[in-house]
Amino acid sequence: MQARICYKERSLTFRHAGYVMHKKLISLPELELGTFLGVGIGKLTLPARTKLIVQLPVSVRSRIGEGLVEMTEIASGVYLADSLVKVNNGHIITSILNTREKDVELPKLVVKVVELRDHDVGETY
Repeated sequence: MQARICYKERSLTFRHAGYVMHKKLISLPELELGTFLGVGIGKLTLPARTKLIVQLPVSVRSRIGEGLVEMTEIASGVYLADSLVKVNNGHIITSILNTREKDVELPKLVVKVVELRDHDVGETY
């Protein structure tokens, strides 16, 4: 794959299926503290061409315990996944996809959870 690790830039570059992939490397302490994602400073930083599992707050008025997060393009080329979620302490866990070639910095997101009603659930045979 002709991989190149650059410790100075903290990055990994390699070729796969005719494409050049460039990924930023992060340390475990950064990941555990949430510094990498900009937690606590009102922003979320998504590396280029990456899918991340994130914890996001739900809207304050939401009293829903479980529901649906609808797929949304939250910025050009950045998508919030269509997911069935459980609200825990005002937050949900879902995934975000950045299809752009550059890192994207987003303002702090607040997610709307749609309540599932009985008629939304169908029987499968």
